[in-house]
Amino acid sequence: MFDQLKAFHATVRQGSITRAARHLGVSQPTIAAQIRQIEQLYGVELFYRSGRRLAVTETGVALLPLVEKMIDLEAQADIMLRNVGGLFEGHLRLGATGPYYIMDAVGRFSNAHPAIALTCRIGNSEDILNALHEFRIDLAVSSQLNDADGLERRVISTDPLVLVVHRSHPLARVDAIDAARLADVRLLIREEGSVTRRCTEEILAKAGVAPTSTAEIGSREAIREAILHGVGGSLFPRGEAERHPDLHAITLSGVDTTIDEYIYYLKARRHSPAIDAFLACIVPGGSAGEVASRHDA
Repeated sequence: MFDQLKAFHATVRQGSITRAARHLGVSQPTIAAQIRQIEQLYGVELFYRSGRRLAVTETGVALLPLVEKMIDLEAQADIMLRNVGGLFEGHLRLGATGPYYIMDAVGRFSNAHPAIALTCRIGNSEDILNALHEFRIDLAVSSQLNDADGLERRVISTDPLVLVVHRSHPLARVDAIDAARLADVRLLIREEGSVTRRCTEEILAKAGVAPTSTAEIGSREAIREAILHGVGGSLFPRGEAERHPDLHAITLSGVDTTIDEYIYYLKARRHSPAIDAFLACIVPGGSAGEVASRHDA
């Protein structure tokens, strides 16, 4: 009934059906019909009619401030949606397995759109992609390859896995080792559901070795801290490895294992202004720039 109520409001404020029709850009019969629809539906009178003259009834007087509140709320909603559409305000929720590949884009996005509130949650690939499917985040950064219906992805980096140890570790004197030497390292590994853990286990299996000991630690940041405190070593994508003077990255000879880092979004939300603007802030690395979807073909 909102159009009908606006016809009533315009008639009261403009003083006649003729001026109300002109104000709303519709015909006079349309305005008259919309007012009658309200009266007939609710069994009330909004105007006393005498020829062409109209006088507002007590019911109409009581209704008028309520309609004005509705019109004001409509205007506020219109302003809010226009602002969000133009990226003047709003909220963008990111999920990532780590900060390393995405913080440059976060910085560029924040500088370009300072009024957009931005949150970033860190978790493993499985958790982050589940959050995307459940609409708890808008974009997911993960190294897990997922071809689920409704998802699109873009490669933002491609890196080989390297062994990362503290600079005081005996292996820090070399730049490359065979995978068999991993048997001499106390390996720090991620929890189940981590792509890096799965790749680490594949490398060990192909080399036919088992590490002396392992420790499971639930985040990349915690693993880096453990390495810095001499707890052990871990396999990282190279792009995450050489960012501290006390860390040393060692190439695995004869191992052809690379990890792609993807940014995922729901296909149905591809044209969200905030998502589109964030994607534009990503400067790809490696073989980035590839946009993939199971629907591409």
